[in-house]
Amino acid sequence: MSEMSNTDQSFVQMVLNPSKTMSNWFVGLGLLGIFLAVLNLLGEIHPNYRVSWAGVLTFEFTNRAFEDLSTAPSFVISDVVFIAICGLFAGLGFKSINSQDGGIGSWIKSIFVNETWMSLADPDLGGWFKTMGAWCLLLGVINYLYFGLTATGWIDPGVYSVTIGLLSFGFALVYASNSPESDEQ
Repeated sequence: MSEMSNTDQSFVQMVLNPSKTMSNWFVGLGLLGIFLAVLNLLGEIHPNYRVSWAGVLTFEFTNRAFEDLSTAPSFVISDVVFIAICGLFAGLGFKSINSQDGGIGSWIKSIFVNETWMSLADPDLGGWFKTMGAWCLLLGVINYLYFGLTATGWIDPGVYSVTIGLLSFGFALVYASNSPESDEQ
């Protein structure tokens, strides 16, 4: 058998022991995936369709990604596989977060109590970049929740487009406001 290269080993180590930032992404995407999988099982992910995760993840190579809600089976094996994959990512993220200072409780508190959200009302805390970034982040979350709850648009491409655009600008502006000042004058 061939041995794993150093690159392969470092990738595996990065996935099994993610950094703080990667842990946040693992938890966020893992929990979002589990949430969407549960909505799909309940038939509440879209007003007309049920999602086949195998079809989505294989770009419809194995089967159709979206089936008619009235005729599609309410449970298929790809639901279990998708939930397991999302659970694995969330679990790896939580394992790494729990090993850091303060653990999971401190991490959850830091999501809601931080300088970014405080700058929503006071630009002097982090500057206008941070204030605009915080507003973009907040509007992105509100957009996704509003259209998900009112129009069952949890997987609607238009809702995703607006949400991803707002979240991307929000993260970029917040990170730009946190970057060190240039030494050039």
